[in-house]
Amino acid sequence: MKDHLYHYTECGLDNVYLANGYEVVIEDGETYTSIHALDDLHAQIGHALTQKTSALNALEFRFLRTELNLSQKALGDLLGVDGQTVARWEKGETTIPRTSDVILRAYYQETLQQDSHIALLLKSLSELDASDTMNRLEFEERNKHWVRKTA
Repeated sequence: MKDHLYHYTECGLDNVYLANGYEVVIEDGETYTSIHALDDLHAQIGHALTQKTSALNALEFRFLRTELNLSQKALGDLLGVDGQTVARWEKGETTIPRTSDVILRAYYQETLQQDSHIALLLKSLSELDASDTMNRLEFEERNKHWVRKTA
């Protein structure tokens, strides 16, 4: 057991501490820290962030985005905003809207599962052509069940 906690700032967050699961090695006068099962640790950090009851701060928002391996532009496309807007959120220059906070959390949680329904929905919505509008919706009843008519 370690005598003290390791302040794990390498993840980009300033409030993560490790009780164990790491090794400090001194080689040629340089100190190196090796973290065991790093992917699992990051998944646990991400899960903890999605479960917190307060709003995500700029660093937490960036952590989840980078764990999803999304650029600021790609996340902006998913959220329907410009990539520069995401950059301003992550720098703490502007407040992250609650809806974007919730969507990012849900998207992250869904990616931890194999059947990602929210992720598929967000991806398909981000790819929609804004000029492609539905002028007419037609439905018909089949066996006491309404279905949309296709062209």
